[in-house]
Amino acid sequence: MIYSLISILGILLTIFFVVGTHESAHFLMARWLGIKVLRFSIGFGKTLLRWSDKKGTEYVVALIPLGGYVKMLDESEGNVPREELHLAYNRQPFYKKFLVVLAGPVTNILCALVLYWLIFMIGFVSVKPVIGSVEPNSIAAESGIKANQEIVAIDNSTTATWTGIMLRLIAHAGDQDHVIIETRNTSANKTETHILDLSNWHLDKLTPDPLSSLGIIPYEPVIPLVIGIISKDSPAATSRLQIGDKIIAINTMAMGDWNGVISMIRNHPAETLTFYLERNNQFITVPVAIGYQRTLLLQKTGYLGLGPDFHLPPELLQNIKYGPVEAVAHAWKEIIDFTYFNLLLFGKMVTGKISMQSLGGPITIFETAGEALNSGLLSFLGFLAFLSVAIGVMNFLPIPGLDGGHMFIQIVEFIIQRPVPEQALSVMYRLGFLLIFFVLIQAIFNDVMRLY
Repeated sequence: MIYSLISILGILLTIFFVVGTHESAHFLMARWLGIKVLRFSIGFGKTLLRWSDKKGTEYVVALIPLGGYVKMLDESEGNVPREELHLAYNRQPFYKKFLVVLAGPVTNILCALVLYWLIFMIGFVSVKPVIGSVEPNSIAAESGIKANQEIVAIDNSTTATWTGIMLRLIAHAGDQDHVIIETRNTSANKTETHILDLSNWHLDKLTPDPLSSLGIIPYEPVIPLVIGIISKDSPAATSRLQIGDKIIAINTMAMGDWNGVISMIRNHPAETLTFYLERNNQFITVPVAIGYQRTLLLQKTGYLGLGPDFHLPPELLQNIKYGPVEAVAHAWKEIIDFTYFNLLLFGKMVTGKISMQSLGGPITIFETAGEALNSGLLSFLGFLAFLSVAIGVMNFLPIPGLDGGHMFIQIVEFIIQRPVPEQALSVMYRLGFLLIFFVLIQAIFNDVMRLY
């Protein structure tokens, strides 16, 4: 129950932060430049909450949380009283209209910069990207990459985390070129350079994993199958399981690692499983009632609330923390890297190098928001920062219906010194909204497919 409540809180905070900051920037810029705002909405569709201020602006929280909008006084949307014509958006000079539109995506980027700055200031512990094993006859194996090597650079760019490595690898998707990976032997402290031939590299369309598709399996230390943690008020807490029990098998199926235990529990919600345990040098069987949690589509997944009391060896960990000034540079680098990554993915999808099936939609975003908040504050801040960059970059694209489309049209009108014909605008916006609708439906379809 607590996990579900925190997940819901994570979803709500994500919506109000990412959408709220974006739309608030449009709103505040319009107010500052003397343009009348009629409505400020978070979400679309049926109104859930509504109130107004003294300046006549209506504030709305709507049912469908897939964005928001700021509606300004405009002659193209109805008659405007003569005494308010100077407040109409369409009567404003180019620079004012441009600044109002620009404020949204710029604010998303600035918010991401602040969040990354906070993360680097607070500091975090990251797992070193050490290779656990290499699949035989894989692309990685053919390049000479071996187990127990740490990846230190991709294409001559230093990489400190698995996330950075995967981003740099996926940048090669569909190009059929090669990637240069530099590794360091963890025992001999010797570096090696490997050239991976990607001419026959194929990513899974629905769930692309650049590491496994190359044959690289990250190192995972052997974690004893001994119960070290039982969460308070969890199904495990009300069972006969005890800290110190060693799990041998579940329902006569031998357990080799904790991933097997977790999968067994998740796949049997609201069922009773028989745990075969070793306790005080004796073998016993314990029936355990598995609880459940619900996904956004109300599917049940098993939940028990137990885990190992295990800590990664210190040599596998690295502390990342910077001072206030140095943190700014690293935060800005994160913005640049993720901006490049988003633009690169967009280009690869347009050219067909990456399948549209790899898109994540609102279900993926909301589930990730819940998981991130349950994982801790820093994890949630990182998720908000990444999503803010993605929203900011997307809204710079010159697609009618997005902020970038509005800015593009404004620039065209400024150059030709006259408005774009209404008929042409109507066609462009219809095509833009049709494209956005198609992408949204594809992303939702992908989300549903990943759940089954």
